[in-house]
Parts: sequence; structure tokens; C-alpha cells
Amino acid sequence: MCFEAAGRTESFARAAEALNLTQSTLSRHIQSLEGQLRQPLFERSRQRVRLTSAGRQLLSELSPQLAELEATILRTRSITGQDGAVNIGVYPTLGARWLIPNLLGFGAKKTTPHFNTITYLRNDEIDPNLVDLGIVQGDPPFPGFEETFLMPETLVVAASPELIAKPLADPFDLLDHRILLHVTRRQSWQIWFNACGLTLNELPIGPTFSQFEMLIDAVRRGYGIAILPKLLISKELASGELVLAHELQATPSSSYYIVIPTAKVGAARILRMKRLLTSLASQSED
Repeated sequence: MCFEAAGRTESFARAAEALNLTQSTLSRHIQSLEGQLRQPLFERSRQRVRLTSAGRQLLSELSPQLAELEATILRTRSITGQDGAVNIGVYPTLGARWLIPNLLGFGAKKTTPHFNTITYLRNDEIDPNLVDLGIVQGDPPFPGFEETFLMPETLVVAASPELIAKPLADPFDLLDHRILLHVTRRQSWQIWFNACGLTLNELPIGPTFSQFEMLIDAVRRGYGIAILPKLLISKELASGELVLAHELQATPSSSYYIVIPTAKVGAARILRMKRLLTSLASQSED
């Protein structure tokens, strides 16, 4: 630290002041380092000091390591601390349509913990080094994470009212319409038909979307029908922008979970956010 501060400022006096040391103490530390390396790191004059070529080389290699060490210390401190923002990993549409309205929307308390959002499209994209807590849909276990059940998922077949005025009676009649799909949820039609007590001989094909927001918009515009999580389209269903193309609502075993990287389990600030999200999810089910 003494060498880095002196090398960065090229001043023993300013470095000593920054480190709350006497100039003579700092100078002794640097002389000791030079003795170990058996070469001078500074050119000393009466007015100032300058780095030697060896000093510049050492500083260029040492500075990034010290910066990483400082970041590691800060991350370690934050694990058990109450303060600091929680990095919440979430799918983009779930974040926009459920997480943010619940954390910051009408009725949310001003005491809501500070948080940042980090988005991903697939569960295998979650980076445990960046995310403190994630919300995923799927079936446990989730390797490298501790999971806690958050809420079930209800799947419905949605359509524009201009496309399908009232729910169809025969599930197979749905397949006469253009089917719109989500890239990670291709099995949704089979899951929904199974809930009807029926089996599809083959999965339907159609335009595929990587984000639910685009898929929902396409359905709303009447471009086709899709199986969607009811949670994500509650506003459209309430307003009549979207309707159920069939009355059956499937609730598969696959659900939403809170996942926490195993290295961060037990952190007070993360546990606080986990309890809040669990409470919000239970209210959403009412």
C-alpha cells in the first residue's frame, strides 16, 4: 500500500498523508521493499521522487491486484451486512410486470430495501458473482444455489378478443389458429393439453419469441394465440385487451423459486429481500 500510494502520487509526503503515516515511516517501508527486490523503485531528489523503470513496471502490475483486493473485501463485508443494495436477477418481463410494480408501485413502502436488477433470459445465464438473489421458473434443484418456493405458475391460452370472441369448447380447435411460442417454453402446449387430460401427437410450430413482452404484444395485436403465464397478463385480462381462448387454467408442478448463490446464503440484506418477495408473492395469490 505504501509503494502504490507513493508511486501513484510520486510524492512521499502526499502518500504518507493519505495513509495517515509519517513520511519517515512510509520511506522506511519503501526502502525495505527496495531491499527485498534489490533494486531502487524511486529516483530521489530534494524536491520530489520519480518512479524508476522497475517501479513503473511494479506499479502497473500491482494496481489492478490491489483494486481487485479492495473489491473482494467490500463484497465480503456486504455478505453479512444489513446495508447495501441487493442485486436481484430476474427475467425481463417478470421484472417489469411483477417485481417492479410490487417493490416500487402503489402501496409499496418507502422502506423497501435498495436493489438493482440484473436480467437474463435463461436460468443457465445467471451469474452467481453478479446476482445476490434470483427469481427463476422451473423445477429444482438448481445447482450452485439454495432455492425457496416463491409462487406457483398458472398457464392460460390467451388471444385478442377480435381473434377469438369467446372461449372455445374443444382444445384441439385452438390449433386451427396461428400458434405463437416462447423460445424457452416450447413444452407449454403439451403441459396445458396434459392438464386437459389430452395428449398432443406433436408440438405445434409457429413464430418464436425470446421475450414474453414481445410475445404478449403479438397476441394482443391479434397475430396469433399463445400459452402465457397468467401472472404476466393480469392487466390485459382485466382490461379486456386479452381474453382466454379456452377456460382451462393449468397449474403445473414447475413453479417460481427464489435462488441464492450458496456462497451468499445467510447474508442479512439478502434474507431481508427474500422475506419481502415471499410476502409479496403470497399477497399476489390472494
